[in-house]
Amino acid sequence: MSLKSALFEMKQLLNDPQVELDEKWIQELEMKNSLKAGSLVFYLNNMMMVKTNSMVNQSGEDTKKVNRKWTKAEMAFMFQYIKERQDEGALNITEILEEIAHLLNRGYQSVNYKYYNLLKEKDKKQPESSKSYNFTTIEFNEVPVVATEIKKDTPPVVSSTALPVKEPVMPANSTDLIDILSGLITNVQQLPGINLNELLLSLYQLTNMALQNQDAVQQMENMKSEISFENDSLKQQLLLERKRNDELQREVSKLSKEIHAFNELGDAAKIQNLKSYNQRLKYIVDNFGVVL
Repeated sequence: MSLKSALFEMKQLLNDPQVELDEKWIQELEMKNSLKAGSLVFYLNNMMMVKTNSMVNQSGEDTKKVNRKWTKAEMAFMFQYIKERQDEGALNITEILEEIAHLLNRGYQSVNYKYYNLLKEKDKKQPESSKSYNFTTIEFNEVPVVATEIKKDTPPVVSSTALPVKEPVMPANSTDLIDILSGLITNVQQLPGINLNELLLSLYQLTNMALQNQDAVQQMENMKSEISFENDSLKQQLLLERKRNDELQREVSKLSKEIHAFNELGDAAKIQNLKSYNQRLKYIVDNFGVVL
């Protein structure tokens, strides 16, 4: 027995005008479901308020919801119920939100969208270092007052053994990451033959491989850049060496011509022109930079 069974039984009796839920009956229901004394009073008061609001917003047998606003009592009910159901060991948040939708006479999509929006608002108010993504309750004074929901038919009664087909939880134009992930998880759970854990694990492994491949590509690009830089430096050095070699060849050619011209002179002429010849040779060599 659990909180879920107690509240679903309470809801059925609330819809029966011939049954009066007195204090004794509440105590018996708590004992029957192994709940602490007084734990159902909070839920009873809130469910009676929801029933009153539903009667005001509906007329005759019309079961359509007319954009009923979320009240603080409903939001407090939702987070308190989530906390206590998780304390009991219920880990599937989708199933818990479906139970809340039935207990509050709301559509599943409305409950899901409201829950994740409140989590985002609370997360924005927290410092970056204290953010946590566990499912926890929020302070009563932090809950916004006004919200609307999309018109939809009231879902059938949810039993502990059978749940209605889940509706998409993400608005068509939503770009929020939490809404997208929530919609993805809900849709995958409705597809036969697909294991959500295996799907997410495969995606995680693929992203790891992609990151490793990206690092390898970056390393190769860095190596290419280094090799290209070294090649450019080598090319420039080769061009300088070629230029220097060409200049050297021209100077050697000049020097060879001067020596040849000197050898063509007679002995007296050689002696007479030795000084000027020596200065020309020295100029040729100094001009190239060999002799400092």
